Amino acid sequence: MNFLRSLLPDYTPPLVANKGELAVLRERILQTILLLSNAVGLLALFLGVKTGIQEQNAVLPLLYGGIYLVAFITLLSRNWNLNIRGNITISSFYILALSELIESGSLGDVRMFLIAYVTLTAILFSYKNLIFSVVLGLLTIAGAGIYVSMVETPIFPAMANIKLGTSWITASSIFLLLSVVLGGSTTVLISGLESNLLKQEELTQSLEYERDALEDRIRERTRSMSRRLVQLHTAAEVSRSISALTEPAGLLQQVVELIKERFDMYYAGVFLLDEPGQNAVLRAGSGETGRRMLAERHHLSVGGSSMIGWTISNRKARIALDVGAEAVRFNNPNLPLTRSEIALPIIAREKVLGAMSVQSTRPNAFDENDITVLQGIADSLGTAMDNDRLYKETRQSLEEIRALNREYIQRSWSETINIHGELTYTFDNPLMVNRTDEGHTIEMPLLLRDEVIGYLTVETEQADLSSEERIFVDNITNQTAIALENARLLEETERRAIQEQKINELATRFSRALSIDEILRAAVQELGQLPSIAEVSVRLAPGGITAQVNSPAVHLGSNGNGKEHAV
Repeated sequence: MNFLRSLLPDYTPPLVANKGELAVLRERILQTILLLSNAVGLLALFLGVKTGIQEQNAVLPLLYGGIYLVAFITLLSRNWNLNIRGNITISSFYILALSELIESGSLGDVRMFLIAYVTLTAILFSYKNLIFSVVLGLLTIAGAGIYVSMVETPIFPAMANIKLGTSWITASSIFLLLSVVLGGSTTVLISGLESNLLKQEELTQSLEYERDALEDRIRERTRSMSRRLVQLHTAAEVSRSISALTEPAGLLQQVVELIKERFDMYYAGVFLLDEPGQNAVLRAGSGETGRRMLAERHHLSVGGSSMIGWTISNRKARIALDVGAEAVRFNNPNLPLTRSEIALPIIAREKVLGAMSVQSTRPNAFDENDITVLQGIADSLGTAMDNDRLYKETRQSLEEIRALNREYIQRSWSETINIHGELTYTFDNPLMVNRTDEGHTIEMPLLLRDEVIGYLTVETEQADLSSEERIFVDNITNQTAIALENARLLEETERRAIQEQKINELATRFSRALSIDEILRAAVQELGQLPSIAEVSVRLAPGGITAQVNSPAVHLGSNGNGKEHAV
């Protein structure tokens, strides 16, 4: 079945398909002619064999049989070269013309075969082949006419009737006219078809080129979008890392490794300013090269001949798409493959903290999207480091506040104990007075803002409290500590109020006093009322205690019982 399908004109052999649309069309026309010729050739072969048998002439059946066999073989051999099959086919028509000329001598039938020969040549081959076929046809007709006119008895007797028929000159003219009309028209049509096919092929090639260019642009855009998506994912991952980490060193190292991996870069590093602000010190570097430079304590001068120094000094990014042509750049021997580099400032609260360096082995490796995303990462780093600084300062302030609070609580309760003496209270449960077994003592601290101000001791029959009892006792101790602090604050407030009142009363007495003696007496009386003071004395010594004075000093004393005496 497949073999029969391959004989149809619609089937195109692979050998012909690679030679263009015109060759495919010529091959289909040739196959159609061969199919029709083989179909009609059976009838011609039958009639030729019949005529040969009647006339007892074996030449005609052999000739027709040979031509039919060649045509049949050519029909089946579609894998042959088109020129070979075409030459065999047009040669068969020329042989038929010669056989008709020899057998019948009629120029009319000969011209029909020769015109078919010329027309098929115009279809299958170029105009040069057409000219050759027309010349060969003219020579055939003219040669036969001249030969018959010059000899009395032709070798082939049937050719003698040429003298009796149409003149060979007329036959040649008619053949030439028909050949020019049919062959020339066919050649023009084939040339026009070939031109249209060439234009169609050029248009097809142009469309394929445009399609390929469009596909390339789509692939490039897809790669660009994929790269942009990776950049955004990297930026988001960096943001998550910044929010999750509080240690700057670990954060910086993780960021540079992410940038190197996700952006497909050669190297990434972060420099931070030292305390004087004169050098940018490498704090994180990607890969083995970064670890080596960290071990070497790699640093660059601010404002020096390096992109990092320039970026920090000028507070803006600097890009070197071709490092060989960059004037301001430090040629790092640890990074010999760098072809393009970008340096971005790390700024927080209008203060430059350092700069980030990203390097690639490809020239022109950075575009606007890279700069935008990398600058966003640099800004995030600046914010993270500034937040870390604020966090540490806040923690330090809280620790100082806690220390002051602990000191205040200790001092306040020490003063309270000094005033009240030992503060202890014990309660015996009347239901447990007659117990005979030995109990267990559990001691729990009274905590006031994480500072111990006392202890609560409980004697129980069990070695430890249950969870519910532990929660209850903890609540009691917390509330007790708070209540004690409130009571202490209330007493302190009352003492201060009394002191303020005493000071106000003393100020009133001072304002009413008319002499120095009254003022001194009022001062020692008020001070002598303090519980911790046994005696108060005041001595006036103008110019200091070592100075010699002319006037006698006034020296009054109080023994704490409200009576004054001279000392």
